[in-house]
Amino acid sequence: MGRAEMSRSVLITKQVLNSYEFARALSKRIKQWRVLTESTIAELGLSLGEFGVLVSLSESGPQLMVDLAKSQAITQAAITGIVDKLEELGLAQREPSKTDRRKVRASITADGEERVRVGMKLYKKFVEKATQQISLRDMNFVLRLLDSMLEAART
Repeated sequence: MGRAEMSRSVLITKQVLNSYEFARALSKRIKQWRVLTESTIAELGLSLGEFGVLVSLSESGPQLMVDLAKSQAITQAAITGIVDKLEELGLAQREPSKTDRRKVRASITADGEERVRVGMKLYKKFVEKATQQISLRDMNFVLRLLDSMLEAART
């Protein structure tokens, strides 16, 4: 058995003893997934947060900065910093709202759209590699479990 297979079998056979240990193990794996995703997106010269903002602008069109911050679950100060960087790179731009000049809208540029296109190719390749040995049935099972956990946590 190779090192990767041994590591995988250890993960599969280690049992959690209670829901607290399960939550810790889940959090640890989510962090590891985020680190791996971040390193994939880093090839673009962007952080995962910056790429997420570009994707949002690409998919939803121009957005008020306040709405963009809410959609990314970050503060207005954080979205300002991200959009500042994206503007410096020529990937996004800001303009006053047409209905209320006190509000500012962010939009993606043509260069930003190209960066999203390249980034999505990288991300899809990463995800396909990471999930190549997982059946669609198992993927859907995991999603159902996570949905159940989220629903229980909300009530």
